[in-house]
Amino acid sequence: MGKVKYSYCLNENNELVHISSVTVENRHSHTFHCLECGNELIAKIGKIKVPHFAHGADITCNAESYLHKLAKRRICEKFISADIFPIIFERSVPCMESERCLFFDEYYCIEHEVKIESDLKKWKGNVVYDTCQEEVRVGEFQPDLLLTGPMDDKLGPVFIEIYKTHESEEPKVTSDYKIIETKKIKTESDIDNIIEIGFVEGLNCQTYNFSPKLPSIKKGDIPITRFILFCNGAAKVIGASQNIINCEHLDKRFSSQSVCELNIKTSGIDIWGNGTLDSYQTGLVYLIKKGFDIKNCILCKFYRYNEWQNTHICILYRSLGEQCHFPKQINARECPKYEKDPNLMNHDLSELEKVVSEVLMLF
Repeated sequence: MGKVKYSYCLNENNELVHISSVTVENRHSHTFHCLECGNELIAKIGKIKVPHFAHGADITCNAESYLHKLAKRRICEKFISADIFPIIFERSVPCMESERCLFFDEYYCIEHEVKIESDLKKWKGNVVYDTCQEEVRVGEFQPDLLLTGPMDDKLGPVFIEIYKTHESEEPKVTSDYKIIETKKIKTESDIDNIIEIGFVEGLNCQTYNFSPKLPSIKKGDIPITRFILFCNGAAKVIGASQNIINCEHLDKRFSSQSVCELNIKTSGIDIWGNGTLDSYQTGLVYLIKKGFDIKNCILCKFYRYNEWQNTHICILYRSLGEQCHFPKQINARECPKYEKDPNLMNHDLSELEKVVSEVLMLF
């Protein structure tokens, strides 16, 4: 830590004094003492250097300890004298529909770094904490500052810890006590910041064991995969990666030509034919399980992924004719070899209902 110029001290009445309140005319009518070591200080007020309090030439004082004690004193006095003492929590807040939404996704559906404003002194007009004390033991702990008030029986006290050389240890952090721990105090300006704006999580402090009420947030821009079936039995999928369908369209028809539309919570392509359903297969198998009579090449056991072609092909295309190499989906309606793949049809409706929501059903 660089050399700290002391802007604060205690006067003869043990009151906290800032150098700005001292003038050339009145400095000799008061005595000033260091918060840390207690030795007398000299008010340095000149025209070249920034005004400050200084020790005598032979005095050594711990600047870190000075900042620690100054932070405790100033925060305590501010808390007692102010009508409000702001605290802003920073939380990750899930979409308000998260508990019942089929398409909840931790990546998309959580808003991070949400600011939640509160007041340490009052809540809904009621006094919460009105007392601040230094170094009061509570059970096995002795916090730097202890906040108490008329709602202690319900809320418990709050510890305020000034980070000087190390952060709070695990037994304290994992206790049930609410803790506000400042970021490391390196300068008087760090303390000024807390006094001016209060505690702001992520900026000048971190908190433990607080559970602020989370705001209601509705995420409407989350991409959704949409399965569309047309009257001829052909299907189309608009993938989530295309970012065309989102939460705002969950119950809205996309194509005027569709006879059925489904929202699908799945992705990928079943390239190895192992029974894992892609979005096309999920939609088609779901509808068949619901009782619809659909024939589509995508569901045929002879429709397989070809590494050389890097796509699905009909493996019977030679016997069926060259035109069946890359068959249209609806070719299945007239194909004599069409047979549903048992690996795909082995999926239960109850399983599919966990990843499908119906938008439009005109059958």
